[in-house]
Amino acid sequence: MNTNTAKNTSLMIEMSFTKAACGFFIPLSTVIALVLNGAPIVVALLSAIVVSCFFSLYLGYKWDDIQESALKGVARVFSATFMMILVGMMIAVWIESGSVPTLLYYGINFINPTYFLPLTFLVCLITSMTIGTSWGTAGTVGLALIGVSGGLGIPLPITAGAIISGALVGEKLSPISSTTILTAANTGVNLIDHIISMLNTTIPATLISLLLFTYLGFTHMGHAATSVESIVILADGLKSNFNISPILLIPPVFVLVLSAMRKPAIPVFIGGIVLGGVCALIFQKTSFTSVLNASISGYKISSGISSIDELLNRGGAISMASTVYLCICAGMFSGILDKQGILSTLMNKLLTYAKSTGGLILSTTIACLVLMLGGAGQYCTLTLPGVAFRKSYEERDVHPCVLGRTMEDSGTMVGSIIPWDVSAFYYSSILGVSMLEYAPYTFIGYMTPFISVLCAYLGVGVFRINQEIRPLTLRAAI
Repeated sequence: MNTNTAKNTSLMIEMSFTKAACGFFIPLSTVIALVLNGAPIVVALLSAIVVSCFFSLYLGYKWDDIQESALKGVARVFSATFMMILVGMMIAVWIESGSVPTLLYYGINFINPTYFLPLTFLVCLITSMTIGTSWGTAGTVGLALIGVSGGLGIPLPITAGAIISGALVGEKLSPISSTTILTAANTGVNLIDHIISMLNTTIPATLISLLLFTYLGFTHMGHAATSVESIVILADGLKSNFNISPILLIPPVFVLVLSAMRKPAIPVFIGGIVLGGVCALIFQKTSFTSVLNASISGYKISSGISSIDELLNRGGAISMASTVYLCICAGMFSGILDKQGILSTLMNKLLTYAKSTGGLILSTTIACLVLMLGGAGQYCTLTLPGVAFRKSYEERDVHPCVLGRTMEDSGTMVGSIIPWDVSAFYYSSILGVSMLEYAPYTFIGYMTPFISVLCAYLGVGVFRINQEIRPLTLRAAI
């Protein structure tokens, strides 16, 4: 009898909406309250995990079930954590090799500070669309641009917002992006139709973001103009401490090209590290031991020029340790919530309030945001609503491309501005700017879900099942 009970418990315990709401909002409130009071995010997440564990015990789960679900959650983020370690190593080795200093040198000499922010947004958009990954864009082009920003005297949080915004738009619209391919396949939509459908909400959000970054560029023009002397000092300092050569751009170009060819990220990053190490040995005349030490502990320089030291003292596997801890905690939290069945219960409840097509799209958006806030992660958010809502879209004669677009408008775009999301950890570590600092300038993350719902009620891009998919198509909202 006890064996059967344990077996049933390990499968699933019936979850009411009231219990699901409590199980979701109590841990979430714990995280928010602690973060707002200055607690480290890792402490806030650990506290949420403890709360969720006690709630699981209250529901009737055994400790072994809770432990197993937490481990499954960690397994889901393993590849992401390993990639973060490799990126930390790659950054340090690329600095040691002179690749990053070369990018900085050319950047500060050829980029007009007035147009730096909109250009940053567009360059990251194009790069991400080409290689299909916002993470790869931030770790290569974004890393260089954040350094150039410091040299030009432009606030780093604004630049980080431009980098992330552009990278997210590019990834969303890229035909080789894993998120785009996954969402199209999950909703049963042709890939090109899926991308064209997304233009209905992405074009307005992109244009507004571009205008805002252009305005901010002009706003900070005066401050940037006063830093001409510091730019000259920075450029001379880079040239005196490193051998600057276009050949040193080979490691980042290698990573970008192979990423665009859809090669696996981990082997590509390892290749980028090896190439960077070879360049360091040949062009900077550094030792093999120095390259190894930099890859682990980060690059260290005391040039006597504060701007150079501040820009280049970074990277290394150890520098990513706190990010790895956060990823593990986020994985455990999402695994426990998934085991409890909280997220699926909340999604099903949302469907009962969808009385119109606009309401259906609003419910889908809320479901995706709930999943992201609950730590389910990008890939779960781009999968579960497709299963839960697809039939409802068919019953209302709404094309599944609208469902896929709505999922991406929230699932792909908002992770960077959720403090406990893996994407936020990654961008903060790579760009050296905390999420709370860059979030106000990541305009695309706020605007896209809002524009998605607004378009739904205005009837923009709400396609019938047999209707031709075109960008910015207007029809009566139903």
